[in-house]
Amino acid sequence: MSETSISRLQKKFDKLNQRYNKLLESNASMTIKNRDLLKKCNKLETEIEQRVIKAVNLAVSKFKDTILKENEELKRENAELKQLLNKSDINGIPTSQTPINKNKRIPNTRCQSTKLKGGQPGHKKHKLEKFNADEITDTHIHEATKCKCGSRELTNLGIYKTKDELDIDIRVQKIRNEFQKLKCSQCETIINTPVPNHLKEDNQYGPNIKALAVSLVNEGFVSFNRTKSLISGFTSGQANMSEGFLVKLQKLCNDNLTCFNNNLKVALINESVVHWDDTVIGINKKRSCLRFYGSNKLALYTAHEQKNKKGIDEDAILKNLSAQTVVVHDHNKVNYNEEYQFANAECCVHLIRDLKKLDVDLPRDWLKGLIKLLVETNEERKKYIEDERYFEMVYIDMVIDKYNQILTKASEINQKDFNPYHGKDERTLINRLLKYKNNYLMWVTRFDVPFDNNLSERGLRGIKTKQKVSGQFANITNARYCASIKSYIETCKKNNLNVHEAIVRLFDGNPYTVQDILKASESTD
Repeated sequence: MSETSISRLQKKFDKLNQRYNKLLESNASMTIKNRDLLKKCNKLETEIEQRVIKAVNLAVSKFKDTILKENEELKRENAELKQLLNKSDINGIPTSQTPINKNKRIPNTRCQSTKLKGGQPGHKKHKLEKFNADEITDTHIHEATKCKCGSRELTNLGIYKTKDELDIDIRVQKIRNEFQKLKCSQCETIINTPVPNHLKEDNQYGPNIKALAVSLVNEGFVSFNRTKSLISGFTSGQANMSEGFLVKLQKLCNDNLTCFNNNLKVALINESVVHWDDTVIGINKKRSCLRFYGSNKLALYTAHEQKNKKGIDEDAILKNLSAQTVVVHDHNKVNYNEEYQFANAECCVHLIRDLKKLDVDLPRDWLKGLIKLLVETNEERKKYIEDERYFEMVYIDMVIDKYNQILTKASEINQKDFNPYHGKDERTLINRLLKYKNNYLMWVTRFDVPFDNNLSERGLRGIKTKQKVSGQFANITNARYCASIKSYIETCKKNNLNVHEAIVRLFDGNPYTVQDILKASESTD
């Protein structure tokens, strides 16, 4: 190789070496920068993390109380909802608020009896007595046809035993009414015997079969369709009423009872003690109201599309009562309206139910103590009434003092041990018992005032049964027909009058008046 070639290679090597050294220097510089960037990045990450932690801590500290409070409220609400889901029927929603197409939750605070069904040991057996000789309408003679040995030669030695039967025989009557044409012998005037109003058609149903139909619908709570079927069966298919005719019978009864119901209202207003209550009924798929007013001798029913004070005033009972009248009810606050003058007496049976209901959710000694006081005092009152005596003032004061002591203790317990779930219910009940003390204890001082409002409960029980059978009324008019007829029937029943005979008189155009019914009751008493 020549010198020139070596020198050229040397120069090239030197250049490459210089370039290599520069790259090494550049690499060393980049390594230092990279190290610095990593340090800076780590530092920034640390600072960011610290700032986030600081911001979170600041936010938590700022909203900590609100978050904790909301959390506690959610826990409480969750616990209440769980408890509601596990509640028994006694604590269900009120039956008056149950939708028409839903099953009702019926409260029942009664203790289950250990007695078996049927007659109890020592109870007198009720049975039919043998007829008197003058009561016998039919006689059936039973004869043996042959002896056990096979012989048919038997000698009659007379009757050795009699057994009586009480039965009915439904006989269809097809009556023809003939109206004579007469001529006056003096003036020769032709006289046609007048035809009664109830015989308008060539053929019509008589008062007995119409009374049976109305009794089945309004007293037996039988639907129109089944009433039609039953009457057809009773008459072996000879009487086939249409459902439309049964509705017309309802209207006819209502029209014939206008005067009776007006007089019934007047008689109720003059009573010294009046019971009343109302219940929800269905009218054309809407929640409506049927109301009862009554006493031991009288019963009035009214129907309204809404449950409110307007309907009560339209009934014209409460607003016309005097200050001397006592009205027994189930804590209907509308009764305490300033427009009314009468005195209020609260039902203690409903109160005991409220006490037992609260005791299920919140067992308290004061609840049991008040129930015991009310029950024992009422039992003592029954004994005094049997002996025709009244409580002495000392005894009355003792009952009132115990009542006050129980409520004072109840208030203290409610304040010291306030239950987060049922404390408000307890406080509300205590306040009610304090505010209406005289109304709840009126039966203690006045024996003419009853302990309960069961008279109204019994009065409305039949309407609830009818609702179970029929589901609802088609319209308010039909509901009012039923209320009007029910007023007549129940008033007759309270005074021991035969319902069928009373309705027959209604179709004959001669219904019982209120005065007739009360006089009949006085004569039987």
